[in-house]
Amino acid sequence: MDCQTFSAMLIGPRNTQEDAISDGKTVFQADLLTRKNRSVSDNIMLAVCDGMGGHDGGEIASIFVCERVNRINWHTISPPHVLEALARIQEEAMLQLPENSGTTVAGLLAGDGKVIVFNAGDSRIYRLTEDAIEYISHDHSLVQEMVDQSIINMQSVNGHPLRNVIELGIGPAFKNAWNIRKVHIYEENLDTPSYYLLCSDGLTDALAEGHIHDLLMPNPVENGTRLYNALKQKILRDNTSFIIAEIR
Repeated sequence: MDCQTFSAMLIGPRNTQEDAISDGKTVFQADLLTRKNRSVSDNIMLAVCDGMGGHDGGEIASIFVCERVNRINWHTISPPHVLEALARIQEEAMLQLPENSGTTVAGLLAGDGKVIVFNAGDSRIYRLTEDAIEYISHDHSLVQEMVDQSIINMQSVNGHPLRNVIELGIGPAFKNAWNIRKVHIYEENLDTPSYYLLCSDGLTDALAEGHIHDLLMPNPVENGTRLYNALKQKILRDNTSFIIAEIR
């Protein structure tokens, strides 16, 4: 399996970078980063984490989760294996992370002719096609719950004053949430080539999905620089990180 990626991180208005990204081998947490990478492997693992918790808690939590996702043996790719692995990471986080800290996680696994997407929190994963950008993760947030219950529509999410209220993630901050909420899992067959975008909410706060699609197509990895440059022209509200992947 051949995977080409374009990764980027911007610190935005924050004093620290609390996002972390992983290409399955290396974890990055940088104020300013652009990186292209190509890997050939039986299995592909990518992840974006957006930490929270104040002081250095969020920074520590996001690195912690990305590093532990990297250590998992992903030779078995199945939803139960993913859920078990994330539950073990949550158990470790409860013992090792600062009190009240936590992080979102959005990850993608590819192998054996299939793709599994998982997320906890509001970091997102999209499938990119020539005609559309399709949201295939599912936010664990108060506003997403309001969308699910038809209280508001999806177009109201980005500007909603409660958009940053997160209802599930990994870390001590989400101790009670793990008793009542579930990690989102989505599985599909891998058509090649396939294109995906993983991102923290800084990206979707800054740019509309349609604009992101227009910037990236028809060659998402090659056009990653266009997306990065567009973000540099915006007044960002948060740390902003993304990975664009082409999988064959």
